[in-house]
Amino acid sequence: MNQERVRCLFTTFLLIAGLLMSVREARADLTITPVRVVFQDRDRSATIELINVTNRTNTYRMSWLLMKADNRGRYTLVPATNDQDPSSVANMVIFTPRQVTIEPHGYQIIRLSARRPAGLPFGEYRAHLAMTRLANQGPPKPDISPKKGKELALNVNLSFSIPVIVRSGEDNDLKVALDSPQLAMGGGKGAPTVVLNIDLNRVAGKFSSYGIINVFWQPPDGQEKQIGAMGNVALYPELKQRHISIPLTENPTGGKIRVAYMGKYESEGRTWDEKIFPIGK
Repeated sequence: MNQERVRCLFTTFLLIAGLLMSVREARADLTITPVRVVFQDRDRSATIELINVTNRTNTYRMSWLLMKADNRGRYTLVPATNDQDPSSVANMVIFTPRQVTIEPHGYQIIRLSARRPAGLPFGEYRAHLAMTRLANQGPPKPDISPKKGKELALNVNLSFSIPVIVRSGEDNDLKVALDSPQLAMGGGKGAPTVVLNIDLNRVAGKFSSYGIINVFWQPPDGQEKQIGAMGNVALYPELKQRHISIPLTENPTGGKIRVAYMGKYESEGRTWDEKIFPIGK
């Protein structure tokens, strides 16, 4: 392998490493409240608060994304095929402003307004509102020393997104169930982690459920204690089932586990499902 190829591969490695580092750091760049917006039948307006938690001024540009969830909780982009579709969330919901510049530790309110077309069929309609942090484009640094080959500058636009949902009608039949629990050793760096693998199944209904899954362990002849939780758990209309892995703080041996899927935001106070599973039986 010649020296030029080695230099090229090394440069590519540095670029990828830098990109991954930037993505990890970006997780704490912006606080978004709420992380889910739902327009019920009578709702016409909503607000989102953005807080810049960094020590630098950041500019964010808002836009719509269409994304489909898979049964592992991941998303894939769906190309927009008809911008004139009146039942598209992008055409039903207007937001303002479309671009904001937020000072360090400052905040900005994004206002949303829903305008449903007449006769909107029963169902749940969703798009994701993306807030893209524009790369800081400073002036180029002067080249004060001669260098061989070419240099590459990497400016990364990082995005954050939340689901925006418009509902037509009420799904009184919506029911989900926690099934097929299994304790397993999880992956990741450092010491192995015990996880609870469990399925979230749609029993009836067409709308999405949303909430937090709490895991409690009651040892034999002991007091119940919480050993795990996973928030932001949604089962969207396109899914019949979702596979979930919840890291646990302890390795439960004997006794029983109680798992509760509790509603949040528009379903606050609702228990979607609660099950008790004996361990080792």
